[in-house]
Amino acid sequence: MTTVYAPLTHTEHEALHDCEAQIERAMADIRIAWKRIGAALARIHTQRLYREACDTFDAYVEQRWQLPRTTAYEWLQAAGVVIAIESTPVVINGEMRVIEPPARIQHARELSRLPAHEQAPALHEARRMAGERGALEPTTYEVRRVVTARLSEPTPRPPALVAHERQQRALCDLVRRVWPQIDAERRTALMQELNA
Repeated sequence: MTTVYAPLTHTEHEALHDCEAQIERAMADIRIAWKRIGAALARIHTQRLYREACDTFDAYVEQRWQLPRTTAYEWLQAAGVVIAIESTPVVINGEMRVIEPPARIQHARELSRLPAHEQAPALHEARRMAGERGALEPTTYEVRRVVTARLSEPTPRPPALVAHERQQRALCDLVRRVWPQIDAERRTALMQELNA
């Protein structure tokens, strides 16, 4: 069964376009607003600018802005992601570039699960995935997939730790080879020394 819609009049078309334009402007403002709010809250929080009116930041956001503390901290966390991404260049086509921070707070929330130095590369990867399917921005699901994959990768160990582990293995191999050659009395003395 096909639904037949009533055609719009010229006046209704103009009203529709006017309403859609208002929504587009408001949506653009919303995408910018969370970044501005987060940055302002971060400054208030770190500089303790609330201290004249309230004892704690939590009390300040609840009294001044009637915000639940979870929302305030979500915006703080999102502001941290924006700062990390704006300060971490990414290699794109062999060139170091700073990429645009996420447009959606949901993306920032997902990216906040990663260490700061991994957030920009993860967002770039999610945007590349979105581009492969012809979209301008990734979905929250795509960002989550990239973040989850990066979280499951083992963190590279520092070279000093790798060298220390090699030395430990070499020492253990040496002890295994030499141990049978040591007499029982000396073995007992060594074991007592190790357990002391």
